[in-house]
Amino acid sequence: MSNALFLDEACVKQLVTMDDALAAVEEVFGAQGRGGVFNVPRVRAPVKGGTLRITAAVLSYRGYYGVKVSSTAVFHSNAGRMFCLYREEGGELCAVVQVFAMGALRTGAASGIATKYLANPDAAVLGVLGSGRQARTQVDAVCAVRPIRDIRVWSPRAASREAFCADVKKVNKINAIPVDSPEAAVRGADVLITATTATEPVVHGAWLKPGVHINAIGANFEHRRELDSATVSAAKFIATDDTEQVRYESTDLVVPVSEGKLSWDQVHSLGDVVAGKFKGRNTHDDITLFKSLGVAIEDVALAARAYEKALQLGVGMSLPDLTR
Repeated sequence: MSNALFLDEACVKQLVTMDDALAAVEEVFGAQGRGGVFNVPRVRAPVKGGTLRITAAVLSYRGYYGVKVSSTAVFHSNAGRMFCLYREEGGELCAVVQVFAMGALRTGAASGIATKYLANPDAAVLGVLGSGRQARTQVDAVCAVRPIRDIRVWSPRAASREAFCADVKKVNKINAIPVDSPEAAVRGADVLITATTATEPVVHGAWLKPGVHINAIGANFEHRRELDSATVSAAKFIATDDTEQVRYESTDLVVPVSEGKLSWDQVHSLGDVVAGKFKGRNTHDDITLFKSLGVAIEDVALAARAYEKALQLGVGMSLPDLTR
């Protein structure tokens, strides 16, 4: 039995690439569809100055479980945002992992896998709303699974979207242009990413190109919303990473349900798609939607991969023996 490891941000970035993340997330969603994992929907609790968030999941097929504790407003540095990985047999603590880099990777990878299974194979134009950390890994993941040639980026601050596009051009070697409105990013897009903090819809159904696949990741809290009801109604197939958690975290879907424009039985698990239980897309013109919440099964899958690679490479900080 080896001592547990501490894996900081730099270690995670060294150990887990986007290719690693895509493979781990595809594997865990397939296991979810076959019943090999258990996800605990996110629990939120008020704390002084913010909201405490706790998630957990068990990956029996991999022999691990994990718990993440994070917060809005309270923890102003990476120090307070931690994930603990345990071995299922015996409950041994394997690793304590800083979550910023891992969180962005796993959320991007989930959209990448949704895009792999739901977007048209010839998707070439990517629209992006948002220019933060999450948007960056979203672009990396989508470009890894589809032949993207052009990217259009909108975010509220012109300087941010210009810097984002410059980085994409440099790193991904793909044409990326900043645009002045959400509509300019949405119209004509074959794949659309929404990674904003919007409280009112920034995507309207009238703007959508037939056949577009949408990855909506930004609105995973009650007061946030990125998609109008017409966008949701236009979707022929809707998937999410947790069909229970989505019912109270996704205003994007809760509002259309309250309006009678959507029923919860129309919202499917991405795991069922990866496992082959649902096809998702039936025609080239179908509009498809992945409502991403960012769930614990993804964290456990990536943390397990990072931990195993750390053992192989001899990296990470060894923690004191906690079994004594």
